Amino acid sequence: MARGRAGAVVAALAGLFATALAGAPAGGADDGQIAAAIAAALPADGRTDVVLIDLPAVTGAPRVRAATRVNAAPATVRAVLLDPSRYGALIPSIIRSDVHRDDTGTPIVDWELEVPLFNLAGRFALRARADGVELDLYDGDFAPGHLLFRIAPGPGGTAVLSADASMDVRRSSWLLRRILNRSTFGAPAALSAAIEVALRGVALRAEHPGARDAWRPTAPPGPPAAWQPEARPLASPGLAPLRAAGVVALVARRPDERLAGVAAAIAVDAPAASIDPTLRDPRSWRAFPGWKTVQLVPGAGGPGGRVEDDLPLLELDATYAADGPARWTAVDGPTRGARLGWTVAPDGDRRAVAVLSLFPRLEATGSIARRFMAAEPLLESGLALALAFADVASVKVALARAR
Repeated sequence: MARGRAGAVVAALAGLFATALAGAPAGGADDGQIAAAIAAALPADGRTDVVLIDLPAVTGAPRVRAATRVNAAPATVRAVLLDPSRYGALIPSIIRSDVHRDDTGTPIVDWELEVPLFNLAGRFALRARADGVELDLYDGDFAPGHLLFRIAPGPGGTAVLSADASMDVRRSSWLLRRILNRSTFGAPAALSAAIEVALRGVALRAEHPGARDAWRPTAPPGPPAAWQPEARPLASPGLAPLRAAGVVALVARRPDERLAGVAAAIAVDAPAASIDPTLRDPRSWRAFPGWKTVQLVPGAGGPGGRVEDDLPLLELDATYAADGPARWTAVDGPTRGARLGWTVAPDGDRRAVAVLSLFPRLEATGSIARRFMAAEPLLESGLALALAFADVASVKVALARAR
């Protein structure tokens, strides 16, 4: 349920913010293969999540799958999901989760979320499964939708929590619909943020079962000393089934649970040597949603870029200086300290994998972003993931047009 709420909350918030920046099974490998590949790709550090966002997305039913490690026993995670009375301790914005049973004895949950600018509400059925818990959203906002949590044992008494979500995020408030319609990638971007927040909300509740309210990080956000996560694993042959289905991402956290960085990979139908020069040129950033102009700025480490945005409610104007091959850091502007970079690797003779590494410092882009993240600190990671997805998906389109 947490997931459903979380999904709802963040789909709304991400829709309002991340998509301003920006069901049906995926083709190729079957669901079992994809689920196994996601779980196998989880780094052992316990602080990095794996996310797959289907691309192209099904209209009205985008799909996102993700996995995280939980420092709690599988039974504890399961108990969290099956206790609707405590969903407010999962997601702070949940102000109502009333439970009754239908004629078959299935728990039905009436939920309501208090979101900045409007509220969201709906109803879903909560069902226990041998491998986890599922929610069927059948009335209200984001319905129809399906949310499935799988729980598996991890090393040393821990758990691996996976999520598989598909929902019509456009079925909500008129304001959210208007924002989602700004971008082709708006709906899957919003859902990806929702799933990341939901996944970590459940994990943190299981890890802090004695807390009265939802446990959230309190340390100030900021980039770690080193770039995280490592991008190269996203180009590994073992992740080919995921790259064939869409955008594959890693979301890394600092030890205090704040965002450490996001890396998002796309498969490109062109040799690595042909796209690498393009992505080393800051002018390619014009493909990012909302980046209106990019001017080259010479520097000791190579060309940087002066960016001017045309996004409402946000301030992303910045000057980026090169600090390594295909890596840049914002040295001027509100998001000073933000990072972005590319890693390009071959994927066979005539294909490539392009990985965008990102630490966007969204909390510095204006009062709207700060307000959302103050209400839900996990949105720092969720919105960064949504932004990385929208950026790499847009670059994939631009590279295809250029061929």
